[in-house]
Amino acid sequence: MAALTPKDFYEQYQNEEISVSPFTSVKMGLLPGQTSLRIDTYTIACVPYRLAMSNAKYLASFSREEMAFFQRYMKGLIGVTQHIQPANSLQPIKIFARCTMQNLMPMPGRETVGIISVEWKPCPPDLIAMIGDYLMLLERLKQEYGNTEYQPVPINGPNTQLLGYNNFAELTIDKAKHRVAVFLLGTNRLDFLIPLNGPPLDNGQAVMVKLYFKSFQFMARGKVAEVLKLPNGAQKIRAELDFCVELVDILERFRFAAHFDVKPDGDPA
Repeated sequence: MAALTPKDFYEQYQNEEISVSPFTSVKMGLLPGQTSLRIDTYTIACVPYRLAMSNAKYLASFSREEMAFFQRYMKGLIGVTQHIQPANSLQPIKIFARCTMQNLMPMPGRETVGIISVEWKPCPPDLIAMIGDYLMLLERLKQEYGNTEYQPVPINGPNTQLLGYNNFAELTIDKAKHRVAVFLLGTNRLDFLIPLNGPPLDNGQAVMVKLYFKSFQFMARGKVAEVLKLPNGAQKIRAELDFCVELVDILERFRFAAHFDVKPDGDPA
């Protein structure tokens, strides 16, 4: 299959918007501290917040006076510079884009953080390719989610190493955090033990469990599918998970490494 061109990506994904997270930043090759806005003669350090092929939103720090000052440039032409390094690139790539500033407003609850909305004039090909590559990855991982060909992974010594799992998980109930022990992990399933002093759970109850891996820390969300009360008072929980891109990606890479018998450091066994 021929590689997609920026034009192909644009036709397929022009209406898609990406929320930028630590996972997104790594997969897209966004280099930290390497994004800035050029407004008139001013250079403003910022971070990507939302990215699309027609527009984007960036976050930057402003005082109240600065926020009011830069409102005068609304609808004017500005520039955005981003440095990226995709996985297939040996050197960083500099992307410069011209755009119009559509809006500047404080982030709710954080008055010193401004959200700058821009519209590309036009979107540069390298940026289109970066967004398109990530959206293709996302589509593939969604197909992996819940794939019945793959069995859940038992959390034991060798698997923990290969997964890069830190053996730490927190269940959040009513804003309180409780340490739990994960013993089985799948793209759409999470099995864990709640100790004797933990909160009681019921079938169908919504759950949020934060999982700590060497690569990412993230929240897995879902609902309780089964509760088993053990003789010692602990609870054995099976939860059905919603799609979690970080978890599906970690499990995909785990299966690849296990298939080719790769050690956790990436060297062949």
